[in-house]
Amino acid sequence: MTGEFRKLWIGQSISAVGSQVTLIALPLTAAFSLGSTPQEMGFLVAAQWLPYPVFGLFAGAWADRLRRKPILIATDIGRALVLATIPIAALAGALTIGHVLVAAFAATSLTVLFRAAYSPFIPVLVPRDALVDANAKLALSESVARVAGPSLGGVLVQLVTAPITILIDAVSFVISAVALVLVRATESPPPRAARRAIWAEMGEGMRVVIGNAFIRSVTIIGSIFNLAITIGDAVLILYFTRELGLDGAMVGALYTIGGLASVAGATLVRRVTGRFGIGPSMAGAIFLFVVGQTLILVASGPPLIATVYLAGRGVLVAFGAAVFNVSSASLYQAAVPIQLQGRVGGAGQVLGLGLIPVAAIAGGWLGEHIGLWNTIAISTAGQVLGLIYVASSPLRAIRTPDDLPPIAAAQGGELPA
Repeated sequence: MTGEFRKLWIGQSISAVGSQVTLIALPLTAAFSLGSTPQEMGFLVAAQWLPYPVFGLFAGAWADRLRRKPILIATDIGRALVLATIPIAALAGALTIGHVLVAAFAATSLTVLFRAAYSPFIPVLVPRDALVDANAKLALSESVARVAGPSLGGVLVQLVTAPITILIDAVSFVISAVALVLVRATESPPPRAARRAIWAEMGEGMRVVIGNAFIRSVTIIGSIFNLAITIGDAVLILYFTRELGLDGAMVGALYTIGGLASVAGATLVRRVTGRFGIGPSMAGAIFLFVVGQTLILVASGPPLIATVYLAGRGVLVAFGAAVFNVSSASLYQAAVPIQLQGRVGGAGQVLGLGLIPVAAIAGGWLGEHIGLWNTIAISTAGQVLGLIYVASSPLRAIRTPDDLPPIAAAQGGELPA
């Protein structure tokens, strides 16, 4: 790996820990500090995902027009400033659920632009034949962060409250921005004379996603699973804390266990895909993902016993998501021309993630009207239907990158770990 990639890797590793802290601290801020209802928790999840369908296409096309490094630095700094307002408001006694919703929407809007520039920036730093290794290293860092971040977040929530804990993430974004400043990279965005109308470039990304059989299949898989998963995720923290009696430390421990499994998935992904082929490995990973999600439905008993069931769920879900996401991202970067990666990734995000806000609001409404367990059961049923689609998709036939059409794999097909 190049020295410049290592700088990016270090900065992103630190930022990943901060993001995992917020992953647990933000919903706990709403659930514990603000006493939010199931519907308000649904609104929170929606606010975190709405920017993808709203800004995804534009962000992808815009990122293809500019140097990626300045975009990454600016969005890191912007996210640090946005998240810092939550602990400041909490200390002033002025924090409200409205403030949290606005901050979540603003931070994710910057994340959409960051992601549009981030994935295409990696091929600038490493050669094509090193992309799987580079993505595996980044995924490994994220997986380690899933071990350290929730543990740290769970402890800090108990010690200093959930809103103050979010300050850790703000600081991590500043560190990531500094690391990016130190990266030396030569980028050559297309000259102004070569640009077309941005709407035409956005449409080109959408045509690539829809027109390519493999990229279309992966995007459909992402859309089905993101829709189904989010219905349950909207009320998941409430189900853990109010129905199963878990406290902040136990919730943090669950994310930590999932992080350990994600480390294993990121570490073994080359071995798994080398033995079974890329497509079959991705399909098998989705099977593990669905099996893991069903364990939520049988979790019961005292909090410690319920945690055992949920820990098993975390292992299967995180391992499956790591294998699927690393494989998908590597194929995407290798097959899509670098000058198109932003707009194709943006289109994939819009199609693959666009229904998440609707699903989040629906999940909150269902949780309030039919109960938390029933809502999670509906979520699980949707994932089983997604697995049936996977079994009949072209995914199984892809064993090596040589089996792919000229353009492959969309970012919108990511599975949440």
